Amino acid sequence: MRTISSPERREPRETLLLRGSSAAEAVPYQRAGAAPTWGRRSGRRSEQPVDAAAPVPPPAPAPRAPVAAPVPPARRATDAGVVLDVGTARGEAGAAGPTGRRLGDVYAEQLERLREEARREGWAAGHAEGLVAAGQVVAAAERAAEQRLADVQARWERRLASATAAMGAAVERLDATAAPVVDDLRDSVLDAVVLLVGDLLGREVATADANGLDALRRALTLCPTDVPVVVRLHPDDLAEVPAAALAQLPASVTVVADEAVERAGALAEAGSVRVDAQLTSALQRVLEVLHS
Repeated sequence: MRTISSPERREPRETLLLRGSSAAEAVPYQRAGAAPTWGRRSGRRSEQPVDAAAPVPPPAPAPRAPVAAPVPPARRATDAGVVLDVGTARGEAGAAGPTGRRLGDVYAEQLERLREEARREGWAAGHAEGLVAAGQVVAAAERAAEQRLADVQARWERRLASATAAMGAAVERLDATAAPVVDDLRDSVLDAVVLLVGDLLGREVATADANGLDALRRALTLCPTDVPVVVRLHPDDLAEVPAAALAQLPASVTVVADEAVERAGALAEAGSVRVDAQLTSALQRVLEVLHS
């Protein structure tokens, strides 16, 4: 602040604060000449001419206030969650002033650009998270499917084992039940076959002419020749044997009649050997072999 006043007057001073270009253009009051006086007029004029005074040095520049650190321009949050530089937008709006662009257009462009960047970043992040989540879901589904498959397979294996055991038990029961029946049926069939063969042989023997001689030959065929042999025939069969045939027998062979021997049969004893050449005994032996 600088005060300009006349050195001759002692009236109350009126001060005026000059700043900027006004302070640089100010001159001392004495050199003002006919220039209008600043402040309130006193109503008196100086009757004597004013002597030229010595030149007054220009006033020293007023001390400047300390410059504060630059404050960052205000930043405004957009609805997309991105900070918008208001100062930059204003600068761009000022630079684009001649083209007629408004501040709202600049804000809209920056907002649209920031929204697009936020959208791309959000899409990339969401895509990555989606892939991870999808992988987790697929892995969980695969584990669940494997568990269900294992459960189904185990259940079917248990069912198969149970069915196999039940079938085996049924087969065993069937075998146990059918075996006696089969054995009885086989014995019955064999008995019937042997009986039928016996009847056929009996009829054949009844119509034959030399039953006694055939029975004697069968008995001697099975007896040893180095020991005495006794052959027993039915009396009717022995009567039918020719005397010439008996005369041709070895001296160690003796033929006797025995009613206990069946027709067309013979019994021979040679030491410890006993030969049964009867038809009934032969069929019985065959039946025993078949039953065994």
